[in-house]
Amino acid sequence: VLVIFSSVWAQQPSESPPIVYENLYLLPKRGMEDKLEAAIKAHNQKFHPDGPYRAVLRKVEYGEKAGWYVWVFGPATYSALDTRPDKENGHADDWSQTVDPLIETYGKSNLWEFNSDLSYGMDILKKSNYYEAWVVDIKRGEYYRFKAMIEKLKKAYESIGTTAFLIYNNPFHSGDNADVSILWSFNSYDEWSKDSGAKVAYEKLYGDGSWQNMLDEWEDVSVDYKSEIRKMVK
Repeated sequence: VLVIFSSVWAQQPSESPPIVYENLYLLPKRGMEDKLEAAIKAHNQKFHPDGPYRAVLRKVEYGEKAGWYVWVFGPATYSALDTRPDKENGHADDWSQTVDPLIETYGKSNLWEFNSDLSYGMDILKKSNYYEAWVVDIKRGEYYRFKAMIEKLKKAYESIGTTAFLIYNNPFHSGDNADVSILWSFNSYDEWSKDSGAKVAYEKLYGDGSWQNMLDEWEDVSVDYKSEIRKMVK
């Protein structure tokens, strides 16, 4: 799964407020994984149900952060970041008393803006068991080429209709070369290991050899990427 984040120069024009997600990495104490999942689930149900302050939990199964969890606040707006639950309604006390004792280490916290124009299948992702997430470092000045490439890939995934393909922009320079992020959904590792049909769908739209041309351009406009697989904690 590819997740793309870009800085201010890549933000999409929109009449509505940007949709933003906050990701917070959490490493549980040894042997406390199940208790942490239960504690965060209860906390989310109390303070972050569906609505402007919604939050969910994901577990990193493969990648540099394997064994960590990601607490995801969103979809939200920037105004929701200003008004979300805190000390006055017991939110902070609940977290410190029920969740914090189970955490060994707090990791990075990041913000990502959802790019609806370049994305397909959010409803598919919500029903999936896993997703693969890429964070991509794009060569300076090459985002316009990257964006054109993603527009074509989106159409290919739309034509398949079974896999979510979601793009996110990094709204600020974080210093870790995370310009964009891409997510792909899947429901089992057996499914993940098999050909998704993206190449066939892409070449049906753009002609024989177009897939290899896209891969060559990817190498030309990107520096590198990192990936991880996350499990939905339901």
